[in-house]
Amino acid sequence: MLKSYPLGVAIVVGTVAVSAVACLARMGTSPPASARAGESISYPLGAFHFTERSNRVVTEAELADRVCLVSFIFTRCPLSCPRITGVMKGLQGRLGASDVLLVSISVDPDHDTPKVLATYADGFGAKGDRWWFLTSTKSAVMELVQKRFKLPLVESSPAERENGAEALAHSDRIGLVDRGMLVGYYDSTDPVAVERAASRAIRLSKPAWVRGLPRVNASLNALCAVLLMAGWLSIRKRQATTTPLLEQASVRRHLVLMVLALITSSIFLASYLVYHYQAGSVPYPGGGSSALVYFSILLSHTVLATLGVVPLVLITLIRAVKRDFLRHVRVAQVAFPIWLYVSITGVVIYLMLYQPRSPESASTPVAIVPVQDPGLASTGDRGA
Repeated sequence: MLKSYPLGVAIVVGTVAVSAVACLARMGTSPPASARAGESISYPLGAFHFTERSNRVVTEAELADRVCLVSFIFTRCPLSCPRITGVMKGLQGRLGASDVLLVSISVDPDHDTPKVLATYADGFGAKGDRWWFLTSTKSAVMELVQKRFKLPLVESSPAERENGAEALAHSDRIGLVDRGMLVGYYDSTDPVAVERAASRAIRLSKPAWVRGLPRVNASLNALCAVLLMAGWLSIRKRQATTTPLLEQASVRRHLVLMVLALITSSIFLASYLVYHYQAGSVPYPGGGSSALVYFSILLSHTVLATLGVVPLVLITLIRAVKRDFLRHVRVAQVAFPIWLYVSITGVVIYLMLYQPRSPESASTPVAIVPVQDPGLASTGDRGA
Protein backbone atom coordinates (compact mmCIF):
# COMPACT_ATOMS: atom_id res chain seq x y z
CA MET A 1 0.00 0.00 0.00
CA LEU A 2 2.91 2.35 0.65
CA LYS A 3 5.02 1.49 -2.42
CA SER A 4 4.08 4.63 -4.38
CA TYR A 5 5.23 7.17 -1.79
CA PRO A 6 8.95 6.86 -2.67
CA LEU A 7 8.16 7.75 -6.27
CA GLY A 8 6.52 11.02 -5.21
CA VAL A 9 9.42 11.81 -2.87
CA ALA A 10 11.92 10.99 -5.63
CA ILE A 11 10.12 13.35 -8.02
CA VAL A 12 10.35 16.15 -5.46
CA VAL A 13 14.02 15.53 -4.66
CA GLY A 14 14.93 15.21 -8.34
CA THR A 15 13.10 18.40 -9.29
CA VAL A 16 14.77 20.33 -6.48
CA ALA A 17 18.21 19.03 -7.51
CA VAL A 18 17.69 19.89 -11.19
CA SER A 19 16.34 23.32 -10.23
CA ALA A 20 19.37 24.01 -8.03
CA VAL A 21 21.77 23.02 -10.81
CA ALA A 22 19.89 25.17 -13.34
CA CYS A 23 19.92 28.17 -11.00
CA LEU A 24 23.58 27.66 -10.13
CA ALA A 25 24.44 27.65 -13.83
CA ARG A 26 22.87 31.11 -14.15
CA MET A 27 24.37 32.61 -11.00
CA GLY A 28 27.02 34.30 -13.13
CA THR A 29 24.34 36.65 -14.52
CA SER A 30 22.81 37.40 -11.10
CA PRO A 31 23.73 40.49 -9.08
CA PRO A 32 26.26 40.01 -6.27
CA ALA A 33 25.01 39.46 -2.73
CA SER A 34 25.35 43.15 -1.86
CA ALA A 35 23.79 44.53 -5.06
CA ARG A 36 20.24 44.48 -3.75
CA ALA A 37 21.00 44.35 -0.03
CA GLY A 38 19.42 47.75 0.55
CA GLU A 39 16.15 46.75 -1.10
CA SER A 40 14.83 44.68 1.78
CA ILE A 41 14.78 46.78 4.93
CA SER A 42 12.22 48.32 7.23
CA TYR A 43 13.09 51.38 9.28
CA PRO A 44 10.84 54.17 10.65
CA LEU A 45 11.78 57.70 9.59
CA GLY A 46 10.03 59.35 12.51
CA ALA A 47 8.98 62.98 12.77
CA PHE A 48 10.25 65.79 10.53
CA HIS A 49 9.32 69.37 9.60
CA PHE A 50 10.23 70.65 6.13
CA THR A 51 9.11 73.39 3.75
CA GLU A 52 8.05 72.68 0.17
CA ARG A 53 9.01 75.00 -2.72
CA SER A 54 5.46 76.37 -2.57
CA ASN A 55 6.20 77.51 1.04
CA ARG A 56 3.80 74.86 2.33
CA VAL A 57 4.92 73.09 5.51
CA VAL A 58 5.33 69.32 5.13
CA THR A 59 5.48 66.96 8.12
CA GLU A 60 5.51 63.21 8.55
CA ALA A 61 1.70 63.27 8.84
CA GLU A 62 1.35 64.15 5.14
CA LEU A 63 3.35 61.06 4.17
CA ALA A 64 1.72 58.69 6.65
CA ASP A 65 -0.43 57.14 3.92
CA ARG A 66 1.81 57.74 0.90
CA VAL A 67 4.52 55.85 -0.95
CA CYS A 68 7.48 58.07 -1.85
CA LEU A 69 10.71 57.89 -3.83
CA VAL A 70 13.20 60.25 -2.19
CA SER A 71 16.39 61.74 -3.62
CA PHE A 72 18.96 64.16 -2.21
CA ILE A 73 20.23 67.07 -4.30
CA PHE A 74 21.30 70.72 -4.14
CA THR A 75 20.84 73.31 -6.83
CA ARG A 76 24.48 74.48 -7.00
CA CYS A 77 25.63 70.91 -7.73
CA PRO A 78 26.85 70.89 -11.37
CA LEU A 79 27.04 67.19 -12.28
CA SER A 80 25.45 64.42 -10.24
CA CYS A 81 22.43 66.39 -8.98
CA PRO A 82 21.16 67.28 -12.46
CA ARG A 83 21.62 63.61 -13.35
CA ILE A 84 19.74 62.45 -10.22
CA THR A 85 16.98 64.99 -10.86
CA GLY A 86 16.84 63.80 -14.47
CA VAL A 87 16.27 60.28 -13.18
CA MET A 88 13.47 61.59 -10.97
CA LYS A 89 11.97 63.36 -14.00
CA GLY A 90 11.97 60.04 -15.83
CA LEU A 91 10.26 58.44 -12.85
CA GLN A 92 7.61 61.16 -12.92
CA GLY A 93 6.64 59.96 -16.37
CA ARG A 94 7.12 56.26 -15.56
CA LEU A 95 4.83 56.35 -12.53
CA GLY A 96 1.94 57.53 -14.67
CA ALA A 97 -1.40 57.53 -12.92
CA SER A 98 -0.13 55.84 -9.75
CA ASP A 99 -0.30 57.56 -6.37
CA VAL A 100 3.49 57.41 -5.81
CA LEU A 101 5.00 60.72 -4.68
CA LEU A 102 8.46 61.95 -5.71
CA VAL A 103 10.42 63.95 -3.14
CA SER A 104 13.71 65.77 -3.70
CA ILE A 105 15.36 67.10 -0.54
CA SER A 106 18.02 69.80 -0.65
CA VAL A 107 21.18 69.09 1.34
CA ASP A 108 22.18 72.77 0.98
CA PRO A 109 19.34 74.52 2.82
CA ASP A 110 21.32 77.72 3.46
CA HIS A 111 21.22 78.45 -0.26
CA ASP A 112 18.24 76.42 -1.46
CA THR A 113 15.30 78.50 -0.31
CA PRO A 114 11.78 77.60 -1.47
CA LYS A 115 12.09 80.23 -4.20
CA VAL A 116 15.38 78.78 -5.46
CA LEU A 117 13.95 75.27 -5.39
CA ALA A 118 10.84 76.42 -7.27
CA THR A 119 13.00 77.78 -10.11
CA TYR A 120 15.09 74.59 -10.14
CA ALA A 121 11.97 72.38 -10.16
CA ASP A 122 10.42 74.33 -13.03
CA GLY A 123 13.54 73.67 -15.07
CA PHE A 124 12.86 69.93 -14.83
CA GLY A 125 9.13 70.14 -15.43
CA ALA A 126 8.26 68.98 -11.91
CA LYS A 127 4.52 68.79 -11.29
CA GLY A 128 3.65 70.30 -7.94
CA ASP A 129 1.13 67.61 -6.98
CA ARG A 130 3.42 64.68 -7.86
CA TRP A 131 6.95 65.90 -7.16
CA TRP A 132 7.86 67.87 -4.06
CA PHE A 133 11.09 69.80 -3.42
CA LEU A 134 11.80 70.21 0.29
CA THR A 135 14.18 72.27 2.39
CA SER A 136 14.64 72.93 6.10
CA THR A 137 17.32 73.98 8.54
CA LYS A 138 20.84 72.62 8.15
CA SER A 139 20.58 70.58 11.35
CA ALA A 140 17.23 69.09 10.33
CA VAL A 141 18.61 68.03 6.95
CA MET A 142 21.71 66.48 8.54
CA GLU A 143 19.50 64.65 11.03
CA LEU A 144 17.24 63.28 8.32
CA VAL A 145 19.97 62.17 5.94
CA GLN A 146 22.53 60.80 8.39
CA LYS A 147 20.38 59.39 11.19
CA ARG A 148 17.06 58.59 9.53
CA PHE A 149 18.10 57.54 6.03
CA LYS A 150 21.55 56.49 7.31
CA LEU A 151 23.24 57.84 4.21
CA PRO A 152 26.51 59.79 3.81
CA LEU A 153 26.44 63.57 3.85
CA VAL A 154 29.86 65.19 4.22
CA GLU A 155 30.93 68.81 4.12
CA SER A 156 34.21 69.25 2.28
CA SER A 157 37.10 70.85 4.13
CA PRO A 158 38.59 74.16 2.93
CA ALA A 159 41.60 72.26 1.59
CA GLU A 160 39.37 69.90 -0.38
CA ARG A 161 37.46 72.82 -1.82
CA GLU A 162 40.69 74.45 -2.92
CA ASN A 163 41.45 71.24 -4.81
CA GLY A 164 38.18 71.43 -6.72
CA ALA A 165 35.82 69.46 -4.47
CA GLU A 166 32.23 70.62 -4.10
CA ALA A 167 30.96 71.90 -0.78
CA LEU A 168 28.92 68.76 -0.12
CA ALA A 169 29.41 65.08 -0.88
CA HIS A 170 26.12 63.17 -0.63
CA SER A 171 24.55 59.87 -1.59
CA ASP A 172 23.05 59.44 -5.05
CA ARG A 173 20.82 56.60 -3.93
CA ILE A 174 17.05 56.89 -4.13
CA GLY A 175 15.17 55.91 -0.99
CA LEU A 176 11.80 54.18 -1.07
CA VAL A 177 9.49 55.19 1.77
CA ASP A 178 6.28 53.28 2.41
CA ARG A 179 3.92 55.14 4.75
CA GLY A 180 6.66 56.50 6.97
CA MET A 181 8.89 53.40 6.77
CA LEU A 182 12.15 53.38 4.82
CA VAL A 183 11.94 50.09 2.92
CA GLY A 184 14.68 50.30 0.30
CA TYR A 185 17.62 52.02 -1.38
CA TYR A 186 18.18 52.08 -5.14
CA ASP A 187 21.24 53.16 -7.09
CA SER A 188 20.22 56.07 -9.33
CA THR A 189 23.12 55.29 -11.70
CA ASP A 190 21.69 51.85 -12.50
CA PRO A 191 18.67 51.92 -14.86
CA VAL A 192 17.68 48.39 -13.80
CA ALA A 193 17.66 49.43 -10.14
CA VAL A 194 15.63 52.54 -10.98
CA GLU A 195 13.08 50.39 -12.80
CA ARG A 196 12.88 48.05 -9.79
CA ALA A 197 12.30 51.08 -7.57
CA ALA A 198 9.45 52.30 -9.78
CA SER A 199 7.83 48.87 -10.01
CA ARG A 200 8.03 48.30 -6.28
CA ALA A 201 6.71 51.77 -5.50
CA ILE A 202 3.70 51.22 -7.75
CA ARG A 203 3.09 47.83 -6.12
CA LEU A 204 3.27 49.32 -2.61
CA SER A 205 0.86 52.08 -3.58
CA LYS A 206 -1.87 49.60 -4.46
CA PRO A 207 -4.98 49.42 -2.23
CA ALA A 208 -4.67 47.65 1.10
CA TRP A 209 -6.60 44.59 -0.10
CA VAL A 210 -4.08 44.06 -2.92
CA ARG A 211 -1.08 44.53 -0.62
CA GLY A 212 -2.56 42.00 1.79
CA LEU A 213 -2.95 39.21 -0.78
CA PRO A 214 0.59 37.78 -0.42
CA ARG A 215 -0.07 37.13 3.27
CA VAL A 216 -3.45 35.64 2.43
CA ASN A 217 -1.79 33.40 -0.17
CA ALA A 218 0.85 32.22 2.31
CA SER A 219 -1.87 31.49 4.86
CA LEU A 220 -3.80 29.47 2.29
CA ASN A 221 -0.68 27.44 1.48
CA ALA A 222 -0.08 26.82 5.18
CA LEU A 223 -3.70 25.77 5.69
CA CYS A 224 -3.49 23.43 2.70
CA ALA A 225 -0.37 21.78 4.15
CA VAL A 226 -2.16 21.24 7.47
CA LEU A 227 -5.21 19.78 5.75
CA LEU A 228 -3.04 17.45 3.67
CA MET A 229 -1.22 16.14 6.72
CA ALA A 230 -4.47 15.70 8.63
CA GLY A 231 -6.05 13.89 5.68
CA TRP A 232 -3.01 11.61 5.33
CA LEU A 233 -3.00 10.75 9.03
CA SER A 234 -6.73 10.11 8.89
CA ILE A 235 -6.58 7.63 5.99
CA ARG A 236 -3.77 5.72 7.67
CA LYS A 237 -6.22 4.92 10.47
CA ARG A 238 -8.67 3.16 8.20
CA GLN A 239 -9.46 -0.40 9.17
CA ALA A 240 -8.82 -3.45 7.00
CA THR A 241 -12.31 -4.91 7.54
CA THR A 242 -15.26 -5.91 5.45
CA THR A 243 -16.91 -2.60 6.31
CA PRO A 244 -17.31 -0.50 3.15
CA LEU A 245 -14.68 2.21 2.92
CA LEU A 246 -17.09 5.13 2.84
CA GLU A 247 -18.78 3.89 6.01
CA GLN A 248 -15.54 4.13 8.01
CA ALA A 249 -15.21 7.34 10.01
CA SER A 250 -11.52 7.76 9.22
CA VAL A 251 -12.17 7.46 5.47
CA ARG A 252 -15.04 9.95 5.57
CA ARG A 253 -12.85 12.32 7.55
CA HIS A 254 -10.08 11.85 4.99
CA LEU A 255 -12.51 12.66 2.19
CA VAL A 256 -13.66 15.88 3.86
CA LEU A 257 -10.11 17.01 4.61
CA MET A 258 -8.85 16.37 1.10
CA VAL A 259 -11.81 18.16 -0.46
CA LEU A 260 -11.07 21.12 1.82
CA ALA A 261 -7.41 21.01 0.75
CA LEU A 262 -8.49 21.08 -2.90
CA ILE A 263 -10.83 24.02 -2.27
CA THR A 264 -8.06 25.85 -0.38
CA SER A 265 -5.62 25.33 -3.25
CA SER A 266 -8.21 26.56 -5.74
CA ILE A 267 -8.84 29.72 -3.71
CA PHE A 268 -5.09 30.24 -3.48
CA LEU A 269 -4.70 29.99 -7.24
CA ALA A 270 -7.45 32.55 -7.83
CA SER A 271 -5.96 34.89 -5.21
CA TYR A 272 -2.46 34.44 -6.65
CA LEU A 273 -3.62 35.34 -10.17
CA VAL A 274 -5.55 38.39 -8.94
CA TYR A 275 -2.53 39.67 -7.00
CA HIS A 276 -0.07 39.36 -9.85
CA TYR A 277 -2.58 40.87 -12.28
CA GLN A 278 -2.83 43.87 -9.97
CA ALA A 279 0.78 44.12 -8.79
CA GLY A 280 2.89 42.43 -11.46
CA SER A 281 5.95 40.31 -10.74
CA VAL A 282 7.92 40.72 -7.52
CA PRO A 283 11.73 40.50 -7.90
CA TYR A 284 13.80 38.85 -5.19
CA PRO A 285 15.79 41.56 -3.36
CA GLY A 286 18.77 39.41 -2.30
CA GLY A 287 21.75 37.92 -4.07
CA GLY A 288 24.49 35.35 -3.65
CA SER A 289 23.73 32.11 -1.81
CA SER A 290 20.32 33.30 -0.63
CA ALA A 291 19.31 33.94 -4.25
CA LEU A 292 20.43 30.43 -5.20
CA VAL A 293 18.27 28.96 -2.44
CA TYR A 294 15.31 31.17 -3.29
CA PHE A 295 15.30 30.55 -7.03
CA SER A 296 15.91 26.82 -6.58
CA ILE A 297 12.85 26.65 -4.34
CA LEU A 298 10.81 28.90 -6.64
CA LEU A 299 11.66 26.96 -9.80
CA SER A 300 10.97 23.55 -8.24
CA HIS A 301 7.77 24.90 -6.65
CA THR A 302 6.53 26.24 -10.00
CA VAL A 303 7.40 23.11 -11.97
CA LEU A 304 5.86 20.74 -9.45
CA ALA A 305 2.74 22.86 -9.01
CA THR A 306 2.13 23.07 -12.75
CA LEU A 307 3.25 19.66 -14.00
CA GLY A 308 2.76 17.66 -10.83
CA VAL A 309 -0.01 18.80 -8.54
CA VAL A 310 -2.58 19.86 -11.13
CA PRO A 311 -2.68 16.70 -13.27
CA LEU A 312 -2.10 14.24 -10.41
CA VAL A 313 -4.75 15.75 -8.16
CA LEU A 314 -7.26 15.79 -11.02
CA ILE A 315 -6.55 12.12 -11.79
CA THR A 316 -6.82 11.26 -8.10
CA LEU A 317 -10.12 13.10 -7.81
CA ILE A 318 -11.59 11.47 -10.91
CA ARG A 319 -10.68 7.99 -9.71
CA ALA A 320 -12.15 8.69 -6.29
CA VAL A 321 -15.41 9.89 -7.84
CA LYS A 322 -15.52 6.71 -9.93
CA ARG A 323 -14.78 4.70 -6.77
CA ASP A 324 -11.76 3.17 -8.43
CA PHE A 325 -10.03 3.26 -5.05
CA LEU A 326 -7.13 0.94 -5.81
CA ARG A 327 -5.90 3.09 -8.69
CA HIS A 328 -6.86 6.20 -6.73
CA VAL A 329 -4.49 5.22 -3.94
CA ARG A 330 -1.60 4.57 -6.29
CA VAL A 331 -1.78 8.04 -7.80
CA ALA A 332 -2.62 9.73 -4.49
CA GLN A 333 0.53 8.36 -2.89
CA VAL A 334 2.61 9.92 -5.65
CA ALA A 335 0.68 13.20 -5.51
CA PHE A 336 0.78 13.58 -1.72
CA PRO A 337 4.49 14.45 -1.20
CA ILE A 338 4.47 16.68 -4.29
CA TRP A 339 1.37 18.59 -3.16
CA LEU A 340 2.72 18.89 0.37
CA TYR A 341 6.07 20.23 -0.90
CA VAL A 342 4.33 22.81 -3.10
CA SER A 343 2.18 24.00 -0.19
CA ILE A 344 5.07 24.29 2.26
CA THR A 345 7.38 26.02 -0.20
CA GLY A 346 4.60 28.49 -0.98
CA VAL A 347 4.98 29.70 2.61
CA VAL A 348 8.80 29.66 2.40
CA ILE A 349 8.74 31.76 -0.78
CA TYR A 350 6.51 34.32 0.91
CA LEU A 351 8.83 34.57 3.92
CA MET A 352 11.93 34.97 1.76
CA LEU A 353 10.35 37.47 -0.63
CA TYR A 354 8.26 39.72 1.55
CA GLN A 355 9.74 39.74 5.04
CA PRO A 356 11.99 42.79 5.52
CA ARG A 357 15.37 42.81 7.20
CA SER A 358 16.82 45.38 9.56
CA PRO A 359 19.05 48.06 8.06
CA GLU A 360 22.08 46.51 9.73
CA SER A 361 21.48 43.02 8.35
CA ALA A 362 20.79 44.51 4.93
CA SER A 363 24.27 46.02 4.83
CA THR A 364 23.06 49.56 4.30
CA PRO A 365 25.52 52.42 4.68
CA VAL A 366 25.30 53.53 8.31
CA ALA A 367 28.53 55.43 8.82
CA ILE A 368 29.71 58.77 7.56
CA VAL A 369 33.25 58.34 6.32
CA PRO A 370 35.52 60.50 4.17
CA VAL A 371 36.22 57.59 1.81
CA GLN A 372 34.10 57.44 -1.35
CA ASP A 373 31.70 54.51 -1.72
CA PRO A 374 29.41 53.48 -4.60
CA GLY A 375 26.56 55.55 -3.16
CA LEU A 376 28.55 58.75 -2.50
CA ALA A 377 28.52 61.50 -5.08
CA SER A 378 31.19 64.20 -5.28
CA THR A 379 33.45 65.77 -7.87
CA GLY A 380 36.07 63.17 -7.06
CA ASP A 381 33.62 60.37 -7.82
CA ARG A 382 30.67 61.05 -10.13
CA GLY A 383 30.30 64.76 -9.65
CA ALA A 384 28.65 66.68 -6.87
